[in-house]
Amino acid sequence: MDYDGLMIKYKYRASPVLTEDERANQLHQNEKVDLGDKKVMDDAAVIHLSSGYMEVVDKWYAVKGFLTVPSLALFLLFTWGVYDFTSTMIYEYLSGRQRDLFFWGFGTGAVIISFLLAWFCSFMMRVECFRWTHYPVRFDRKNRLVHVFSVDGEVYSAPWDDIFFTTGDCVTHKLTKRKNYDIRGHVLAEDRKTVLKTFTLSVSAPLREDLYRNWEFVRRYMEEGPEAVAGVLKLMPPVEGRREGIFFGYWYLMFSATYGAPFFVVPFLMALYLTAWPFRVFAMYTCRIPRWSEEVQASCVIAPDDPWDISAAQNPRSLWRWMLGMDKSHSMVDKKRAMMEVKK
Repeated sequence: MDYDGLMIKYKYRASPVLTEDERANQLHQNEKVDLGDKKVMDDAAVIHLSSGYMEVVDKWYAVKGFLTVPSLALFLLFTWGVYDFTSTMIYEYLSGRQRDLFFWGFGTGAVIISFLLAWFCSFMMRVECFRWTHYPVRFDRKNRLVHVFSVDGEVYSAPWDDIFFTTGDCVTHKLTKRKNYDIRGHVLAEDRKTVLKTFTLSVSAPLREDLYRNWEFVRRYMEEGPEAVAGVLKLMPPVEGRREGIFFGYWYLMFSATYGAPFFVVPFLMALYLTAWPFRVFAMYTCRIPRWSEEVQASCVIAPDDPWDISAAQNPRSLWRWMLGMDKSHSMVDKKRAMMEVKK
């Protein structure tokens, strides 16, 4: 799982300037990528789409909760260890029992080690918990800007045409030599070499080629409009100005995990992700909801009659039926148009 940029922030990158690899794999805003017979892909990451802007979740949203599973469980275990060893030594001291040096030395060492391990687990837990529910990126087509809610809570904007997009190496496993890649947007200094800020799109993959469909989804929206991409929308995270629903979190984990998986594997994944679901809920409900600045809000106003105003309101009525393939006729675009017809 890819936590690069969240666990170790992009601002601590090894090179302050663009690397040769990043330059060699630049993604150009005005150049269409040939996808062959494949369609663009949104990865169920779009929060809101309209004629004026499109907002997406970050790449860590889909796996939120998985790091919390070991970190929270071990934090509770080691915290209990501190309490247990400390209370035992206090009880033995107050009872007046004669204990040898080994007892006191072992007990003190156990308390110190348990405390340090609990502190480390609390640090790991804060990667997902007690921060923000997600870190949205808003592609402002009307004003040709990209608005970013960073992992530090900072909101900044940059011109779409000036951002240096590339596919970056995000995880290197030294033992297996396996790499993952993500789509990064670098805000550069005037020299067009120095990286000032970095944000990421909502997907990572073991092959660069696997990212092109997601890049084309964003690029075509900005260059060609919502009509070029809206047809692929099937599910949107309901996180605009609020936390996702408790049960939706489980369905989103399932959707992310079972997408493209063999049918016989699905029951196993359902049981596996059921164990991670409570930890996702804990992570989500200990985090704050990201809020855009007034300037961003003022520049992104949706017209009441916008035919491409699509959000979680057009999600499948029954996620059960849709995920099991029993609602193949579902179309967010068609549902939006039907709602507009009713209003007329």
